[in-house]
Amino acid sequence: MEHNELVSKLRQVEARLAGASHALVAFSGGVDSTLLLKLAVDMLGAHRVVAVTADSASLAREDLAEARELARTMGVEHVVVETAELDNPLYRANVGDRCYFCKQELFSRMADLARSRGMSQVMYGAIGADRADERPGQRAAAEQGVVAPLQEAGLSKADVRELARSFGLPNWDRPQNACLSSRIPHGEAVTPAKLSQVEAAEAALRREGFRQVRVRHLDGHARIEVDPEDVGRFRDAALRARVARALEAVGFSSVAVSRSGYQPGGANRGAADEVPLEAIDAC
Repeated sequence: MEHNELVSKLRQVEARLAGASHALVAFSGGVDSTLLLKLAVDMLGAHRVVAVTADSASLAREDLAEARELARTMGVEHVVVETAELDNPLYRANVGDRCYFCKQELFSRMADLARSRGMSQVMYGAIGADRADERPGQRAAAEQGVVAPLQEAGLSKADVRELARSFGLPNWDRPQNACLSSRIPHGEAVTPAKLSQVEAAEAALRREGFRQVRVRHLDGHARIEVDPEDVGRFRDAALRARVARALEAVGFSSVAVSRSGYQPGGANRGAADEVPLEAIDAC
């Protein structure tokens, strides 16, 4: 990306934000929404911006704590709303448009909050690479009039990271993340118990020093996905034993590792790529 082209995109986002009197920003704590929040604060002032985080069983406690800290460091009001997407049978059914019902719940709550405060604009951190046919949440955004300034300017993930780094945002290189429900294959019911297992298992792996982590919940079986360059760490017998104990303690009956590492949408892949945790040193 040429510097001038990136600056042009940034100016487009800034112009979009400057046209709002106030802004409610959907804030997950990921790099996309953090950049959007930072730019909104810069253009409007912290007193005219509110960060809103949806809290439910699908949000890891570590992610909520990080969002709180980021909002605090930017000096912006942070509202945590308890969302009830898990009460919706269409969400729990976990078919291809699960994210629609999640975002429908969040954006409806944000629209109510905006009206109660007399605020003019609700926005979120979708980016240029987020295709509407692959992101059902964008349909919910359109229905509620929620705008995506980064996407409108055509910012890519690489653009976002470059800008976030240039602004000194501490999470500029944070690994991509998604809600805990994304660890459950489509067609398998989402339940609070499964989400709790996934959260505890991933926390155990992060304590072992893994940054990019997914634990796919496959009907009591866990498939671990980490950065491809970190897969070899599981050849350490002591590490394997600790991981096996940790995942067994939260209720998984068997554990495997993806040999190719993390891939988006991995919960819906077949088992051909995985190897039992205890056998990975033989690969």
